[in-house]
Amino acid sequence: MSLQWTLVASFLYIEIAFVILLLLPIISPTRWQLILKSRLVTGLASYARLYFNGILIALVFLLIDAIREITKHKTKQGQDQNTINMEQMKEFRAQRNFYISGTALILWFVLKRLIVLIQSFAQLKAENKAVLKQAESASKTARDLMDATKKDEIQAKKDNSEIEKELMIKQDEIKRLNKELETSKLDIEAMKRQSENLAKEYDNLSGEHSKLIKKLEQLEYQNQGETKKDN
Repeated sequence: MSLQWTLVASFLYIEIAFVILLLLPIISPTRWQLILKSRLVTGLASYARLYFNGILIALVFLLIDAIREITKHKTKQGQDQNTINMEQMKEFRAQRNFYISGTALILWFVLKRLIVLIQSFAQLKAENKAVLKQAESASKTARDLMDATKKDEIQAKKDNSEIEKELMIKQDEIKRLNKELETSKLDIEAMKRQSENLAKEYDNLSGEHSKLIKKLEQLEYQNQGETKKDN
C-alpha cells in the first residue's frame, strides 16, 4: 500500500474511532459542547471550513483516482495468465482503495453532521433548562402572589368584619339616640301642655285676683260711706 493510501486508511480508522466515541452514551452532549467550546477547539474551529473543504477535495480526488484505477485494470481478453493475475491484483487494490476513500468520504460527512447534531442537542438542552428555571421562577412568583392575595383577602375580611361591627354599634347608638330624641320630644310636648295649663290657671287666678281686689275696693268704699254717716 502506497503512502497516500496508508494515510487515507489511517484517517478512516481515526474517523471510525471518533464516530464510535461520539456515539458512546458515557459522554453527554453537554460535555461534548464544553469540549467543543474549549479554547483549543475554538482556535481550530476558526479554520474548520478550510480543513473540511481541503480534506473533502482530497478524498474526492482519491475516490476518482480509485475509480480510474478500477477501470484501468479491468481484465481483457487475449492476455496471458500472469498478466491477468497482475491486473486482477491491481484491480483488487484499486477496489480496496475505492472502498477506503468512499467510506472515509461518507464518514467525513457523518462526522460533521454528528457534531452539528450534538451541538444543537446540547443547546436545546441548555435552553430547556433555562425555560424550566423560568417556569419554576414564574410558578414560584405566582404562588407567592396567590399567597399574598389570600393574606390580603383574609385581612380584608377581618377589616370588613371589624367595620361591620363598628357599623352595627353606630346603628345601635343611632337607634338609642333616636329613642332618646323621641322621649325628649314627648317630654317637651308634656312640658308645653303643662305650661299651657299653668298659663290658663294663672289667667284664671289673675281674673279672680282682680275680682277680689274690686270687691275689696267696693267694701272699703262702703265702709268709708258708713263712717261718714255716723259722724
